[in-house]
Amino acid sequence: MTKSQIAVLIIAAGYSSRMHDFKPLLPFGRTSAVQRLIQTYQAHGLKHIYVVVGHRQDEMRDVLKDEDVSIVYNENYDKGMFSSIQKGVRAIDETLSAFYMQPVDIPLIKVQSLERLYEAYARERKGVIYPTFLGRKGHPPLIDMKYKEQILASNGEGGLKKVLEVFGNDALHVNVSEQSVLMDMDTQEDYENLLRYEAMSVPNKEECLAMMLQNEVPEHIIKHCEAVEAMACKVYEQIASFGLGVDKNVLSAAALVHDISRKEKNHALVGAQKLRAMGYEAIGDIIATHMDIEVDENAPLNANELLFLADKLVSEDEVCGFEKRFARAFQKCEGNLDAQSNITKRLNATKAIIAKIVNLTCKAFPYG
Repeated sequence: MTKSQIAVLIIAAGYSSRMHDFKPLLPFGRTSAVQRLIQTYQAHGLKHIYVVVGHRQDEMRDVLKDEDVSIVYNENYDKGMFSSIQKGVRAIDETLSAFYMQPVDIPLIKVQSLERLYEAYARERKGVIYPTFLGRKGHPPLIDMKYKEQILASNGEGGLKKVLEVFGNDALHVNVSEQSVLMDMDTQEDYENLLRYEAMSVPNKEECLAMMLQNEVPEHIIKHCEAVEAMACKVYEQIASFGLGVDKNVLSAAALVHDISRKEKNHALVGAQKLRAMGYEAIGDIIATHMDIEVDENAPLNANELLFLADKLVSEDEVCGFEKRFARAFQKCEGNLDAQSNITKRLNATKAIIAKIVNLTCKAFPYG
């Protein structure tokens, strides 16, 4: 099974009546919603991209004239989305094996989510693969072409959902860590939420939790990360007014997932590589130093130091202060000189970071 056998059906034919604007052409950065989806599926490696048009088809054709896509016109677009799905399914090359059913009003789907759906389909060969985010089913489903005739034979009552629910035993739900599989734009408020989501360069708290669950991180480690994140934000608030250029959102996300690979050897570096592979370079760079760090006492405080410090102020999911934390560590490694040497280096780094905070704020550090 290769991606050359997979298509995507982008449904962009409706009136967009609740939006009071035309969804396919709403801007996202320098492109439109429909073009954004085309770019995403091309980045995913798909060659067979079908766009079903209807309402304002002339504008759509003009926008898509330079895109490498197949345009399918649904003359019955006024009958609703399912009529466009049926029209698109008829147009899909019969040699293809499956297709993503992609509504244009869910435009910020990410390649990582598509990769997980494709991998699950190639591995399990189930008839319908659904993305789920924290237990909620989203879009796009990846549908095997063996259900083509059932889709075409339906009278449309209940839509595609009604057709596919009959084949529940042949369905697979795949956890993804991108909330965008749930985020549509039926209203102007929805669209504004999507713009805010797109502007974020880091995963939000729900996505961080989904990443941890996807990587089978135990609950007690997740609680530890949440406690470290809370501490990192408290320390950040102490220095926020001094203009150091630390991005709170990046720091927060890094803290929430800093132990994503805790069960593995050299977990800080392994976790960093994992986040970089997901496209979160800045988070990966911060995670990489949360166990061991070189502190330049003459340089401004940075996010790496704040995460390192927050981690050393929390034992399990409780704030304990660094002195108690390190006392426990020394006791645990009694007799192991190499381990105690490493602990000493971390203790000195912790004290150096605290000293930088004290010198900056001219206040005593409250978490000793």
